[in-house]
Amino acid sequence: MMIVAAVVSVVALVALVIWYLRKQNPKAKGAVGRDHGTAKAAAAMRGFARSNSFRYIAPVRFERSGIQANLDAVVVGYFGILGVVALGYNGEVYGNPNDAEWVQVSETGERVKFPNPITEASADVRALRDVLNSAGLKRVPVEVVCVFTNPDASLALPRSTGHYTMKSFKALLKKEKYLEDSGLDLDKVEQAMKEAAQQG
Repeated sequence: MMIVAAVVSVVALVALVIWYLRKQNPKAKGAVGRDHGTAKAAAAMRGFARSNSFRYIAPVRFERSGIQANLDAVVVGYFGILGVVALGYNGEVYGNPNDAEWVQVSETGERVKFPNPITEASADVRALRDVLNSAGLKRVPVEVVCVFTNPDASLALPRSTGHYTMKSFKALLKKEKYLEDSGLDLDKVEQAMKEAAQQG
C-alpha cells in the first residue's frame, strides 16, 4: 500500500509540474501573425555579423521604384548582402512558390491568408539592387531569405519553395559561401542601406 501511495504521489506531482509549466508558457491556439518571433531571426543575424566583423542593420524598410522593401534584418559582408524576412506564423501553413497568397490555419480552425513571402523576398532583392545601383555599387551579390521562426508552425510547403526554419537558417549561416571575399566596400554599402532605410 505504501508503494502504491508513493507512486500516486509522484504521478500527482509530475502532473502538477506539467500544469504549472503550461500555465507559464501557454501555447497559442489562435492565429499568430508574421511579426511574432522576429527577434529570433534578428538575433541570429546579429550574432552572424558580430562573429565575422560584418555590418548589421535592422530593420530595413523603404520604398523603391514602387516596391515596398520590408526586411527584418540585413547583414553586409564581404560576400555581399544577406537580408532576412522573419515569419512568426503558427499552426499549419500551406502554399506553393507560384501562389499569390499562402494560408495559415490555427489550432482553432481560423484561416488567415497572407501574401506569398517568397514573392516578397524576390521584390526585396530588386529593391536592394536598385538602392545599390543608385549609389554606384554595381554587381553586389544580394540574397533575401524567408525564415519561419515559430516552432509551433507545421509547414505544408514543397521543399523547392526555398524557405527556412530557425534550425536550417542557422545552418545556412555557417556555409563557406558567406566567408568569400568579393572585395566589397562595407562602409559604402552600409551607408547606402542606412540612407534608404532612413528615407523610408
